Amino acid sequence: MKFKVPQNIDMPDRIVGPLTMLQFVYAVLGGGLAFFIYSTLPSPLNFLLAIIVALLTLAIIFLKINERPFSQFMLSLFRFMGAPKVRTWQKGQDSNLQVEIYKPPKAKSDMVLHKEISPDKIKEVARNIDTRNNEKPLI
Repeated sequence: MKFKVPQNIDMPDRIVGPLTMLQFVYAVLGGGLAFFIYSTLPSPLNFLLAIIVALLTLAIIFLKINERPFSQFMLSLFRFMGAPKVRTWQKGQDSNLQVEIYKPPKAKSDMVLHKEISPDKIKEVARNIDTRNNEKPLI
């Protein structure tokens, strides 16, 4: 039997024209708020605020920044603006913090700069490695 497999199931359904249900709700709420502002406030102020609300509503409905809805962009912007930009360390606040302190060598004699290895020693090490891996020497 052949069955039709649904495609694009992660796409939201279009309810009214090109608008999804959430976009339609935003449009109704934003348009209602703009109309309420326009009809209740005094003359020079009502037109300006209604235009601002209408443009913000249109941006929330249709505008995408980096393939993300404008509402998520605004939420991220407000979180960024509200978060502290400088972090300060306070002693004793985090008990899980592990700090490793670098201790440089005291003198150059502590460091191994160059070691002389004879060719016989290299052959012996190679023979030991080959013997361990293959159980019989190759050389």
